[in-house]
Amino acid sequence: MKKVILSTLLVAGSLVGAKAQSIHFGLKAGLNVASMTHLEEAKSKASFYGGGFVNIGLGKTWAIQPEVLYSGQGAKSDSKEVDATINTGYISVPVMVQYHIVPSFYVEAGPQVSILASAKMKAAGQSEDIKSEMKGADFGLGLGCGFKITKSFGVNARYVFGVSDAFKEDEGDKKTKNAIAQVGVFYQF
Repeated sequence: MKKVILSTLLVAGSLVGAKAQSIHFGLKAGLNVASMTHLEEAKSKASFYGGGFVNIGLGKTWAIQPEVLYSGQGAKSDSKEVDATINTGYISVPVMVQYHIVPSFYVEAGPQVSILASAKMKAAGQSEDIKSEMKGADFGLGLGCGFKITKSFGVNARYVFGVSDAFKEDEGDKKTKNAIAQVGVFYQF
């Protein structure tokens, strides 16, 4: 995992050194609608995300945006047999490459590395820490878009689909992966 983070930072650093035309810092926050694939009776769970970013302009149409976010995730089950909720918290580091179709609208894609901060399962009125049953890191790919309403304020949407298994041990050959839809606002300084 250290190699992935180091490689991403080296690529970002070389791009910045080569063509950076503008650097802006900002804050973002919004709604997460998260789920976990291949869990029986799993349904989406609403939570929040928030954090900061650096937007590095690479000419008029391209930018790279590393972020550090807290992301509330998990899933819930409303089946007749089991009424349980998994609440997980991750420190996520997405590095998105943005393409501005027009100055106020962009599309983006990029990798995301997330470090597990907390994991609890709530069932039958009791809460249990399940962090030891989950992997400490999660890898995903994000696709999204954003619209600047003013020079500093905008809205964005992103879908992050997990590419790594969230649990240390899964039953059978099915892997449980995180899936997160995000809608939020951002403010760029």
